[in-house]
Amino acid sequence: MPLPKNTVYAVYRDETTRKYKGNPKIEALPPKMNLKKIKKCLTGKVEFDVRDIYEDDIDRIHMISSLLDDFFQPLTTHVEFERKLSLLIRKGYVGRNLADGSLRKHQQNGYERVMAGDLDAFVFDTPISTASSMLLTGVPGCGKSSTIDRILATYPQVILHEKYNFTQLVYLKIDCPHDGGIKNLCINFFRAIDRVLDTDYETIYVKKRHNIETLLSLIPQVANKHGLGVLVIDEIQHLYGRSSGGVNNMMSFFVTMENTIGLPVVFVGTPKARDIFEKELRLARRGVGLGSLVWEPMKNIAPIVDPRSGKIKTNEWRSFTDVLNTIH
Repeated sequence: MPLPKNTVYAVYRDETTRKYKGNPKIEALPPKMNLKKIKKCLTGKVEFDVRDIYEDDIDRIHMISSLLDDFFQPLTTHVEFERKLSLLIRKGYVGRNLADGSLRKHQQNGYERVMAGDLDAFVFDTPISTASSMLLTGVPGCGKSSTIDRILATYPQVILHEKYNFTQLVYLKIDCPHDGGIKNLCINFFRAIDRVLDTDYETIYVKKRHNIETLLSLIPQVANKHGLGVLVIDEIQHLYGRSSGGVNNMMSFFVTMENTIGLPVVFVGTPKARDIFEKELRLARRGVGLGSLVWEPMKNIAPIVDPRSGKIKTNEWRSFTDVLNTIH
């Protein structure tokens, strides 16, 4: 039977990093990328046919409007984010190894939390969490979401481990609801899982009218069941303006997920999102353990001449515009 479009069979390769060796979830991931590979994978070129100029005017309007849809020039900020995401995913899997039983402990503890309705409940000694989280902020329209989608696409979203009879969900990206509500966030999570894995969690859990505490305890269990590698939450600034109690409850939940099941979380939003974390030092320290990235509009910095060679030093603005100028 053919696999779904976003699913691949696990192919294991020897890991060069000592802590990653013998971990099927990590060994089934694509190899870590160096700078040259990152640029090759992320670069998107403009493709067109010069004969298009002879097409009908209405067709040319549509062609021109979509001309830059595939164009993408990797910048330093994109490379930095890719490297941090690669680290987040792999570190998070260290403590959830299919081969040594640590994943089963997480799953059993998750079951106990569901039954007890308590996120802190456990039956085994809780395995050490190796996960971290991070915050990415940038002004609207700077390409945060599209860049993240492009970087996530360098990974298969679902990996089928036939040897272990296990389906690994490498990443999941959801939006924070406009009202910043915890229940709607839970719904978005289950709905996204259903869309990717063709499951029915929304019907099973949400439509049975479980309370928020139960839904929150079910999310880590479902994430563990499918070996979720990283959860990306976009539009996190929607929490801004909510009562401090509501924000603290939601952020504390994410911190608990990181600590109890070892799930890395990437928060993405506008500069307002930084205010949410900076209001509470605890959230800033625990909620973004791998630090934060701030994407600002690219600036046209005056060219600097190298005094030794007499040549103009290349900066990102110049490199970007040089690439654009080659499109003809």
